[in-house]
Amino acid sequence: MIFALSGALLLAASIACRSGMPPADTGNAAAASRRVILISLDGAGASAFRELYRQGALDRGGFERFFREGQVADALIPVDPSLTATNHISLATGFPPAVTGIVGNAFYSGGSISAQTVNAFEAPVGTQTLWEAARRQGRQVGVLTWPGADARDERRTASWGLVYTNAADLEAQILTLSGADWKAVPGHSARSSAQVRIGEGEGTRTLDLVAVDTEDDGETRYDRVAVRAGQRETAPLRAGEWGRLAWDAGEGHTSSWLKLLALAPDLSEVRLYLGGIHRTVAYPDTFAGSLAEHSIYWPGEPDNRALVAGWQGRAGIDLATWTEQAEHLAAFWGETLRFAAAREDWDLLLSYNPVIDLAGHRLLLLDARQAGFSPERRDELTRARHRVWQAVDAELRKLLAGLDMTRTTVVVVSDHGMVPVHTSIDPDEVLAGLGGTTGRPAVSAIANGGAAFIYVEAGADPAIRASLLSDLASRYAEWRVDGEAPIEKVLTHEEAARIGLGHPNSGDLVLFARPGYTFRALPPGTAAAPAPVYGAHGHLTTHPEMQALYMAIGAGIAPGRGGTVRATEVAPRVAAWLGIEPPGRNPSGNAASRPDP
Repeated sequence: MIFALSGALLLAASIACRSGMPPADTGNAAAASRRVILISLDGAGASAFRELYRQGALDRGGFERFFREGQVADALIPVDPSLTATNHISLATGFPPAVTGIVGNAFYSGGSISAQTVNAFEAPVGTQTLWEAARRQGRQVGVLTWPGADARDERRTASWGLVYTNAADLEAQILTLSGADWKAVPGHSARSSAQVRIGEGEGTRTLDLVAVDTEDDGETRYDRVAVRAGQRETAPLRAGEWGRLAWDAGEGHTSSWLKLLALAPDLSEVRLYLGGIHRTVAYPDTFAGSLAEHSIYWPGEPDNRALVAGWQGRAGIDLATWTEQAEHLAAFWGETLRFAAAREDWDLLLSYNPVIDLAGHRLLLLDARQAGFSPERRDELTRARHRVWQAVDAELRKLLAGLDMTRTTVVVVSDHGMVPVHTSIDPDEVLAGLGGTTGRPAVSAIANGGAAFIYVEAGADPAIRASLLSDLASRYAEWRVDGEAPIEKVLTHEEAARIGLGHPNSGDLVLFARPGYTFRALPPGTAAAPAPVYGAHGHLTTHPEMQALYMAIGAGIAPGRGGTVRATEVAPRVAAWLGIEPPGRNPSGNAASRPDP
């Protein structure tokens, strides 16, 4: 075992030296007792981060400590394509997509277009993961919403964990009440009540609202509303204030954030935003119960649909409300991570934070070609985006302040950056242009943001297949949208293998869009349309905007600057700090041969 440990540590040291980073302290005694926290800040690009830091916008004390006491790389180079599922699996395994099989967020398994599209977040991984390798070597692992560790089966389960979920027991809605909905509360002249039933069937819930006049001025002018669900009640809310309702364990640990949007003093109009009712999914039951006991409930993602509705002049929410929801999610992430880190039953803790990515998709309005652009709106969305970064910065400060840094190594990475996009393009439109040639094999495309995979039906005559692929490559390269080529690269399967995508799942052609464009399924006959988001990724990682974060601090980390790290180097480093063998190629066995670093 001493020999295996030394090999793992030498690997980490060689990686650190090649990447221009100071090597970790490789003392075996220190490594044996060390704990490691690996944090992913989805969508946090290196160039955006450094610009915010240069401007002084990241002033909450979290990121700054890494610069002062730890290692901060110039960039982490993601694997191609720069997508969430692809990179989180490579970060957690140390292998490229050609080995893990997770080539995109969606793909055809084995390249077979007769199969259903695979959701990469639920797909089996072709190698070991960090949580598997650590547990098989006797270590305890906690996982907080890391992609791929969703407890669907034994391989995807840690010692304990929290599962990311987009599903809501009840979708968000805006409740509007008029004066006729309210009734005086007997014996309380300054109170009035209303009752609202939400949901249908078994999902029906009842909300009791109490409007209160808190001013003793001889006039009845309601200024606050409290909301009750069962035995839980919010504090009385003024217009613009948030409250949270939680249902007991019999409801499966569900909760909802709500905001009083408007309150007329005479109750002629009361508008209440009820956020989605979300279920906290955690395992085992003891960990789930401890979260509920400490009132830690999954808040769900910010409400994009309501934000867009508000932007379009329909019933919805404004940017401030959306940004506050993002801050709730950042606070939940920080609170959960601190709660988990305070436990004794872990050696490795993996944590995933999506909030910067969500803000980038929705708020990265920088290009005059983007729909709705104006300098004023650009600045408004930029301020909101910065608030999200600052919320994460503050949570990092709180985390670091509560850790024993003499035995804990904290590594912060991201999976990719983000570029502003103005136009969506549909790769199926080029396929439609082929027509119904007799004997032509079937062809299908899967869009993955800044990348797309083109699949040709297996079993076709090799000569016909080669001719078709050559024709398609030319068509995509020559495609124009408003006189501009939206596709930057068209790679054959052999060419894609040179950038780590030599797996059947990645198809027969791999397309990379130019920054500004993103692939998306559009209505038939529509080749291009305004992008429904302002930020996207999946583009080639040679673009600086696509490159990611790497920072480390704590036990075994000598302060230093500069250099680059590759996504596939992260898992071996973490394993070395833990004093274990890194994840191996064989998912069913112990650590085995790895690709050349």
